[in-house]
Amino acid sequence: MSLETVIDKVKARVAAVDPNGPRKVLGVFQFNIKTASGVEQYVIDLKQLKVEKGTTATPDVTVTLTVEDLIAVSARTLSVGDALTQGKLEIQGDATLAAKLAEVI
Repeated sequence: MSLETVIDKVKARVAAVDPNGPRKVLGVFQFNIKTASGVEQYVIDLKQLKVEKGTTATPDVTVTLTVEDLIAVSARTLSVGDALTQGKLEIQGDATLAAKLAEVI
């Protein structure tokens, strides 16, 4: 699995959300993904139901991790809790939203 595959998977999940229906997670996530060539940044906006490459000035939650750990969390071979306790995942911002991170990726 690649970073592009994970992002496509997230985009598909976001696109499948009914904008008029109830939502489990409502917030803006800034992802800073460490790669071999630097840091790639994505915004997952669950208020506006969009996923874009780039940054946002006012995220509810900022998540920083390596591309390998993002892939592992997305594949469910590494839990968000384990990633946190092992220091593989840094989270800043709204703790309630951060707790729902697994539902986002």
